[in-house]
Amino acid sequence: MPLIHASHILLSSEKKAKRLKARLTENDLTFHEGVERYSDCPSKVHLGDLGWFAPGVLPPLFEKGLWQAPVGQVSDPCHSEFGWHLFFVHQRIELS
Repeated sequence: MPLIHASHILLSSEKKAKRLKARLTENDLTFHEGVERYSDCPSKVHLGDLGWFAPGVLPPLFEKGLWQAPVGQVSDPCHSEFGWHLFFVHQRIELS
C-alpha cells in the first residue's frame, strides 16, 4: 500500500497560487515562509504539514492533486473544493 507525507498551502485564487509558486520556485521564500504568510488553511499552525495518508482517505480532487505532485518540489497549483493548493511532497513509500 502506498503512503504519502505532504504539506500544502491553501490559497483563495489560481492567480495567487501561480504567483506564490513562482516566488517559491525562484527561492524568493521557503515553503514554510509561504505557509506562514499566505496559507488560508488551519494546517498553517503545523507549517502546512498534513501528515501521512493512504489513497482513498482525502476528498477526491484534493487527493488527485496531492498524488500527482512531485516529490521534493512545489507542485503546480491544484484546485479542489477548498480552494487552490500548492503541495510539497516530502516522501512517498510503499508498504508491503
